[in-house]
Amino acid sequence: MNAVAVERHRAACAAMATRFELVLEGGPRAALGSAAEAALEVIEACAARWTRFERAGWPARIARTEPGTALRIDAEDAELLAIALDAHTATDGAFDPSLGAGFDVQLDATARTLTPRRSGVALDFGAIAKGHALELAARVLREHGIASAFLHGGTSSALALGPRSWRVRLGVGGPSVELQDRALSVSAQRGRAHVLDPRSAQAAESPATAVALHADARVAEAWSTALLVAGPALAERALPSGLELHWLTPPIHA
Repeated sequence: MNAVAVERHRAACAAMATRFELVLEGGPRAALGSAAEAALEVIEACAARWTRFERAGWPARIARTEPGTALRIDAEDAELLAIALDAHTATDGAFDPSLGAGFDVQLDATARTLTPRRSGVALDFGAIAKGHALELAARVLREHGIASAFLHGGTSSALALGPRSWRVRLGVGGPSVELQDRALSVSAQRGRAHVLDPRSAQAAESPATAVALHADARVAEAWSTALLVAGPALAERALPSGLELHWLTPPIHA
């Protein structure tokens, strides 16, 4: 039997203070390159919408909107907000993009509106926005007919697209996980990238690494953050379907 060469294309961009990289397989190089370029454009656009440092981004717009005033959002961003609100409720606030100041917004997913309930709602979507960027990029790749791809943002977020299994090692000398049509999120206190406990607005005191796996990268990001904040007891409550949580001690090193 003759071996079949698999065409592969790599592409990368910097967004959300993170290097995003894509590995695409299975098609003509020109087609892979075109799909990768479109996916990276979506990642960069997502970063511009959800960073708290851009005046035109959603966090800044929400903060300066009068209470009771409805903001129009698109279907994709409504998905992100719905997942964030669900995770905030399900984790008893261990996941909280307002850092405990009050996730005081009302989402009407049908009308696609977001309404602040008070003045100056300050939000920082951080890692869940990174998961959103990965999901949107994967959607673009599917639209371009890409059947197999691996996407990651830094060393903490990854998404595998398609039937192929991708092995990901968690840190130096850490365990490996197999990703097949699902996402991985890793949360830990390392370097300057501290995960804050929204209940105190201080760095979460955790001697562990929190790992979450789910079909949706946004769900994985929200719950790995919540796990690091709340500890392993969080895994004992009712979890979203398909969600896996792992509490690794001692903490792994990137």
